[in-house]
Amino acid sequence: PSTYVRCGRCSTSFALQSEDLGDRGKGRRVQCTVCGHSWYQARDKLFDIREGFELVKLPQIDQDRITRNVAADRDPRFVGDAKLYVGNLDFRATEEDLFEEFSKIGEVGDVTIVTDNETGRSKGFGFVTMFTKESGEKALEQLDGVEFFGRNLNVREPNN
Repeated sequence: PSTYVRCGRCSTSFALQSEDLGDRGKGRRVQCTVCGHSWYQARDKLFDIREGFELVKLPQIDQDRITRNVAADRDPRFVGDAKLYVGNLDFRATEEDLFEEFSKIGEVGDVTIVTDNETGRSKGFGFVTMFTKESGEKALEQLDGVEFFGRNLNVREPNN
């Protein structure tokens, strides 16, 4: 498909074409399969996928986070209250690896490993957002200096 819609509640995007909205009227009601939000989608309000871009499947980790947020009556886009800088990462470490390691401490809302724009290779640091300040403090205390992929993690509060 060359067009898509975005849920106004959780911001998840879905491939959708004009034909998917039926052959009568100006559009129809659609429902987000991630957060359950529904809205009237008009044919003339579809977004175009620009040249060189593609829709990618929302990772299961993000789908689960949105589901937990909706169940807890939080904003579906909420990722947490405690953002941490994580340095000295081995270049082989993935966001899933970091998620798994920090999940041992508490609920993780978001993980990002910073990569080089041209090569896509990890720059050796990233950010982990824990759901609560308490779990962020606990992660800071328990994971700073811990060996991870053969290197000692450097866990700090970010500068921003």
